[in-house]
Amino acid sequence: MTNIINVSTFEYIGSTARGDEGTVEVTLRNDTRRVPASRSLSNPEQITAYGMTGRYQTGSKAWNATVTSRRDPATGKLWDSIRFGRDDRASKFQKASALSFT
Repeated sequence: MTNIINVSTFEYIGSTARGDEGTVEVTLRNDTRRVPASRSLSNPEQITAYGMTGRYQTGSKAWNATVTSRRDPATGKLWDSIRFGRDDRASKFQKASALSFT
């Protein structure tokens, strides 16, 4: 699976107490857009992108969604964490396929 966030496209806008604010390119099903993002001060390789919606297949409610890209210190590989709705990590919920742009 390719990463949702293209971390190399982070464009700095300003700083807050928690980190850098900016924008980043996100790709969902062959559609790439620039969305708001933040970069952690404590871990500059951790970027969280906003401006997406998540929807479970079994429901009609649209949830605000975020995607966080982190680097695994053991392997050096980037991986994405998708958060919306309840924090359900069960494999039956394929959250990547339930994302869309707002």
